[in-house]
Parts: sequence; C-alpha cells; structure tokens
Amino acid sequence: MQKTFKRETAWAMAAGLGVLCIYGLWSGDDAALEWAKLFTVPVMGFMIAAFGLDAAAKQLPRYGSHPQGPPQ
Repeated sequence: MQKTFKRETAWAMAAGLGVLCIYGLWSGDDAALEWAKLFTVPVMGFMIAAFGLDAAAKQLPRYGSHPQGPPQ
C-alpha cells in the first residue's frame, strides 16, 4: 500500500493556519486575520476528512484478511 500523507498534510495546513492567526493577532494586521477567516473552513474540512476517513478505513475489514464464517 502506498503512503498518501493525508494526515501529515492536514497537520501542515493546520500549522500554517495557526501561524497566520498568530501573526495577525500579534502584528495587528487585519488582512492576515481576514485570510485566516477565509482559510479556516477549508483547512478544518480537510482535517476532518483526512482523520475521519483514516479512522473509518481502519474499522472496515480488508478484503481477504478475515476467514470466512464466524470466529471460533
């Protein structure tokens, strides 16, 4: 199976959003805060999808990994 780096990308996007928010708050730059507001929903949506799909995929049985019939 090939690694897709979904979760790592989500953490990098969240860190970038955090840096943008902190920069906007400390420097008083209203433009940075407006950009942070703009990027909040897409970044959080990507994080929810990346971590949620990963958790859901780990719950599903893989094809051929379970024997047929009930466990004994």
